[in-house]
Amino acid sequence: MNIMKDEFPGWYAKTPEDLKALWDDAVFVPDTNILLHLIRHSANVRAQLAAVFERKKDALWIPYQVGVEFQRRRLDVQQQTMDAYEKLNEEMTSSVNQARNKLNQYRAHPVIDVERELRALDIYLADFEKRMTEAKSKHPTEDLATSFQLVSELFAGRIGVKPTEERLAAIRKEGEDRYAKKIPPGFEDAKKGGDGGDKYGDLIIWKEMIEKAKTDKRPIIFVTDDGKSDWWHIHHGKKLGPHPYLVEEFLGATGQKFHIYELPQFLRNSAETGSAIQPEAVQKIAETMIADKQAATNQAAASAHSLAIKAIRSELRGKEFELDGLIKSLIDSPPRVREEEPRDDIKRTLKLRISELSEVVNALRDRLSALESDSTEGARV
Repeated sequence: MNIMKDEFPGWYAKTPEDLKALWDDAVFVPDTNILLHLIRHSANVRAQLAAVFERKKDALWIPYQVGVEFQRRRLDVQQQTMDAYEKLNEEMTSSVNQARNKLNQYRAHPVIDVERELRALDIYLADFEKRMTEAKSKHPTEDLATSFQLVSELFAGRIGVKPTEERLAAIRKEGEDRYAKKIPPGFEDAKKGGDGGDKYGDLIIWKEMIEKAKTDKRPIIFVTDDGKSDWWHIHHGKKLGPHPYLVEEFLGATGQKFHIYELPQFLRNSAETGSAIQPEAVQKIAETMIADKQAATNQAAASAHSLAIKAIRSELRGKEFELDGLIKSLIDSPPRVREEEPRDDIKRTLKLRISELSEVVNALRDRLSALESDSTEGARV
C-alpha cells in the first residue's frame, strides 16, 4: 500500500489501468466550448465529432450551467461565422491600403515599378472579395441549424436539474471566499464582470458535477478547452493532470475519482476505443483551440494596451492644461519697474515649474507616441 499516495491522491498521476477503468465507468461531462465545436466546424468535422459523442451517448451528461452557457453563446458563435466574410474583406482592404501607402513612398525608386505593383494589389483584392462573396453565398445556415438540433437531441434527458436561486446564491457566496484564497476552480475568472453566470460559472459547474457523482455513485471525466491553472496542475507550462485540490475535494465529497481531458486527447482516446474519427479532424479541432486561445490572448493584450493609451492621454491633457495655465500666469505678470524681490521669486517659481512640467509633458507625449505606434504595427500584423 502506498501510504503517501493515499494521503495525497491529487498529486499522483493516474496509471493506464486507472484511466482505462475510468473510461469504462465514468460519466462524461463536456464543457460549454466542447458543445460549441459541434456547431462551428466544417460539415465533415461536425459529423465526426457528433459520431464520437453519439457513441458515448449513454455516459453523457451536462450540468445545467453548461446548457445555459451553450444557449447564451451559440448564437454569437453562429453570427461570428456569418460576419467572417465582411470582417475579412474589411481587414484585407485595410492591409492592401497600407501596402499601397508604402508603395507610394517609393515612386522615385530606380527599379520598383510602383504602378504595376499597385495594379497587382488591386487585382489581388478584387479576387479575394470575389472569393468571399462566393463563400458567403454557400454559407451552411440550414446545416448549422441541423447541427444545433442534433446537439439538442443528443443531450435530451441528460441535463442537470436547474439549481435554485438560493443554491446559486450560496455557491456565489462561497465563491467569494474560494477565489480570494485561490481555491479552484474558477478563481482565474475573478476579474470577470459581476454576472454570476460568468464569474462563478466554473464553480457552479463544479458543484453540479459533485452532486451528479454523489447521486450516480460514478466517477466523472470532464472534457474541456479551458487550459487555465484553476482546472489544471501545470508545471513549467506542461499540464500534468487535474489540479490536485480538485481531485482531492471531489474524492472527499463523493468517494469517486475525477479526471480531465482536453478535447484532442479525448478524441484520440475515443479513436483508440473504436470511434472512427479521423486524425485530420482531431488536428483541425486542435488548431482551432490554439487559434481561439491566441485570439483571446491578443484581445486581452489589445484591451490592456487601449486602457494604457487612454490613461496616458488623460494624464497628458491634465498636465497640458496645467502647463498652459502656468504659461498664461507668467505672461500676464506685470513688468518689473523696480526691485521687487517677492514678485521675482514668484516668476522664478513659475519658470521652474514650467520647465519641470514641460519635461513631464514631453515624456508623456513620447510614451503616447510609442504606444500608438505599437497599435499601428499590431494592426498590420
